[in-house]
Amino acid sequence: MNHNSLTQEEVAALKREVFSTLHCALPGTVVSFDGDRQTAEIRLARTGLPLLRDVPVFMPVPFDVNAGDRCLVVFADCSTQDPSGRTHSLSDGFAFVGFKPFMSS
Repeated sequence: MNHNSLTQEEVAALKREVFSTLHCALPGTVVSFDGDRQTAEIRLARTGLPLLRDVPVFMPVPFDVNAGDRCLVVFADCSTQDPSGRTHSLSDGFAFVGFKPFMSS
């Protein structure tokens, strides 16, 4: 594709399309937690995305994880279990739990 032939509007549309499916990290909320498996169901803050299931939870220090806890889900650059070549998939997220929302005074 010759990028010199694209208009600024076409380039902007292409960028929107690419970035709409590129998942790097999104805030979310724990819906449920399985302590034995160290996985959670997570609802992402961005609307229109599915509920994430069986997300591995990273906890450097053991503590209780409860429904409603805030988290940050980081999506791997490549598949963690399948060499299919997928990148930044919602299927390859890891949750970092323990964030508290900022409260202004």
